[in-house]
This record gives sequence, structure tokens and C-alpha cells, in this order.
Amino acid sequence: MSKKRIAVGLSGGVDSSVAAYLLKKKGWEVVGFTLKFHPQENRCCDSESLEQAERLCHRLKIPHYLLDASGMFQKKIIDYFIESYLNGQTPNPCAFCNRFIKFGVFLDKIKSLGIDYLATGHYARLGRKGKDYFFRKAKDGNKSQEYFLALVKPEILKSLVFPLGGYTKPQVKRIAKTKKLLFKERKESQDVCFVKDKTYPEFIEENILKPAQYCGDICDLQGKVLGKHKGIYYYTYGQRSGLGIAYKHPLYVAGIDGRSKAVIVASRQDLERDSFLVAQPNWFIKPKQRKLRVKVRYNSREVPCVLEADGQRLKVRLFEKLDSITPGQVAAFYQKDRLLGGGIILKP
Repeated sequence: MSKKRIAVGLSGGVDSSVAAYLLKKKGWEVVGFTLKFHPQENRCCDSESLEQAERLCHRLKIPHYLLDASGMFQKKIIDYFIESYLNGQTPNPCAFCNRFIKFGVFLDKIKSLGIDYLATGHYARLGRKGKDYFFRKAKDGNKSQEYFLALVKPEILKSLVFPLGGYTKPQVKRIAKTKKLLFKERKESQDVCFVKDKTYPEFIEENILKPAQYCGDICDLQGKVLGKHKGIYYYTYGQRSGLGIAYKHPLYVAGIDGRSKAVIVASRQDLERDSFLVAQPNWFIKPKQRKLRVKVRYNSREVPCVLEADGQRLKVRLFEKLDSITPGQVAAFYQKDRLLGGGIILKP
């Protein structure tokens, strides 16, 4: 790439700050942007993070702008998050935010301003095969975030830059400290950014009418009622704690029925599956062979699989059983360190 104008998404944290510094050092014409995701203050766009981003840009002598994406974020991310739980699924808002917001409306906006490229602080790398671009794992295997990019539209990858792909997290922290890029240490969180000081069920209850209509029975696989629950959005697949029922052996959530509002429980071995369906497959490179490796959650391991066409869907057959296959999560497909694509796991 020739060094052109590049927008950097700045959250006020260490990763995006170092990404901006590295690009400026390499000769890019850097423009900083901070996205406002929510009308009220929360972890993703509070006044402190905005102040950090502004101070960083002042230190690096680059312009800084605030972009309000709260309307689209509400529609595409928060509403989707709530509706998924109410339909008995476990959503992946980070993957959807990357597709629709960070590498969707944000990229469209900077293109309209004449900016050629977009960079973020994600730990990922880009690869290219002919005209096709794809994601690769980052150098830091413990931090690599390509899984969350599996739904990004393939045609926009040529406009993306990931400065941290070749660095480890300790290296990035060392650069930030040495170059004095951080003005206050911010605690990292694994929770979704728009839920602050609440549990997910509490957040959902605040944003729906008549929470009582989502209460129902806790049943076993044969339909026998074992107890009552206070709302299907309190549960996710594989959950053991918080069921509120006594039984002769441990029980886990094996299914959530959005229609009947039933939570189905079973023993651990009953959760294991050797196949599942994937909707809306999103390919960066269509595989020439059916045998790949699949990851069904960010923190799960990759397992060998074979893909079969099933209409507009994919059937994924596993070489070994997994008990962590959760409807609503992303299935990401790999060859070696290449992320070839992904899709949404469907209910069995």
C-alpha cells in the first residue's frame, strides 16, 4: 500500500492508541475518530474514553473527530442482542458490531470524507490470494481476535489495516508506556460494552415490556416439568448454575424454546453433538476442499469438520463431539492460520 490518509478508530484504550502511534510513525496521514455508540454514558463511549482519545491525538498531532453511530447501534446491535435472548439464542454482539458498525457505517462515513483506509486496534492480520483477501491469526495467539471478524463483508477487506497483528499484548503495553500514550490505565472487560453495572437479564428487563410473559417451565428432554424459571433470557446453552432445581445429578441447559418459553435441561453427555447447521455463510475465500477446522466460540478450540451444502445453509459434521455448540454464536472456519469465513449457528 502507498501511504495515504487513514482513519483510526480510537476507544481511548491501549490497543487503538498504539495502533495510531505505529501508523503515524510509518508515515501514514492519520485521522482519529471516536465512535459514540450509545446516547447515555457506558463503557464503550464514556467521557473518560473520549478525553483519552482527544489527548492522544493532541500528542500525536493528528485531527480527532467524534462520530455519532448511536441510532444504527441501537437498531443493529442492542435490539438484535435483546431479540436473540427472547428467541432463545445467545447472541454475539461484537461480531455483529464489526460487520455493521465498525466496518460498516464507520467505513462508509470515512470513504465519503475521502479517506482511503480504516485501521483499528484489533489483533488480526490480513492475507491475500489473488484478488481475494482473508483474515489470519495475529502473532499473539492468546489475544488474536480474527474470530470476531468472521462476519465482516469480504469486499471491504482491501480497505482495512491492522497495525497490531504482528505484536503481542505485552509489546503493545510496553510501547504505550515508553511513548507515554496512555494517560490513565483502563481496565479491560470481556462483557459487551453497552451493558454497564448490570447483568444481561437486568439490562433486558429494563428494555422490554411485560417481562413476565417470558417466564415458563424448566423441563427435561422427555417434557417432564421439573420447575419454573423467571425468564428465558436468564439462561444460555450449557449453563449449570442458577437453575433453581434439585436433581439426582447435575443438569445443564440443553435448549431454550422462544415460543413455549420452556428451558430444557439435560445431563452433560446429552449436550454433546457431532453436527450442526450454519446460516448466512460469509466467505472470504470459498474452500476448495470440504475438510476444514471450526471454532464455535471465541474461547473454544478448533476441531476438524466436513462441510455439506444444505440449501442456503451449511451442515457442519464434526470429527469429534462438542458440548459448547450454541445457537446464535459464530462458527468460524479455518485452514491453518487462515480464517476463511463464518456464519451463525442455528438451533438443532
